[in-house]
Amino acid sequence: MTARILVTGGSQGIGRALVTRLLTGGHTVVATTRNPSQQPTEARLTWIGLDLETASSIEEFCTNSIWDTPFDMVVNNAGFGLIAPIESAEDAAIRAQFEANFFATMRLTQHAMAHFRTFNARGTLMVNTSIGGRMAFPYFGYYNATKHALEAAYEALWYECAGSAIRIKIIEPGFTQTQFATHGMRSSGASHPSHVDALDRLATAMKTGQTASDPDVVAQKIESALFDQSNRLRYAAGKHAGTLLFLRKVLPDAWFQALVKKAVLRS
Repeated sequence: MTARILVTGGSQGIGRALVTRLLTGGHTVVATTRNPSQQPTEARLTWIGLDLETASSIEEFCTNSIWDTPFDMVVNNAGFGLIAPIESAEDAAIRAQFEANFFATMRLTQHAMAHFRTFNARGTLMVNTSIGGRMAFPYFGYYNATKHALEAAYEALWYECAGSAIRIKIIEPGFTQTQFATHGMRSSGASHPSHVDALDRLATAMKTGQTASDPDVVAQKIESALFDQSNRLRYAAGKHAGTLLFLRKVLPDAWFQALVKKAVLRS
């Protein structure tokens, strides 16, 4: 069965890997990017402009004619990450993080739900969160908070769609090779004297570490989850993601905190 699928944030990283996989599978894909004119033309792929940090862009996207034809699946993948100490992050950076990752994503979620209700009351709605949506890491606190919020909203939505033909899915990736080391991350408050050294060590570890997954590994899990006809809500994706989620669940706080300090802070 081929499907018509919307993927936000489809021009790089996990999104780009997913778009490639879906096209290879014979599906029709509409993908969003900030600069659609810069994307290559491919059969069965349409690029649409979307900037999650601009309200007018979001509303223009929601009224685009692409919604006149039914989507079988919608994947909310777009967003960015903020590396920042909790105590020194600038207010504007924190608000931008929540506006893009949470508020804009939930606006698209509401629009996708209305779309599914209009066309045959069926479809699959997915959000890409993070293992950081169910735990927290030093200097990723605000990013993790947006993912915690998405996890809560989509879990509630799962219940609200019970008994319908609309499936709700959450993907929880670990670190990917492109997500943090090369792009997709911003920083704020990094010059705070109490955190400069730790942030330098973190940056080096992210760029040279071997624990990150190739984006295609995560995309493969997303593709599988999209076509999973069960009512399963959550899917761990990528190297160590499932292990860390399991350890967070079973270990005492002190043990897990020691593990994170050693892995992330190298202390």
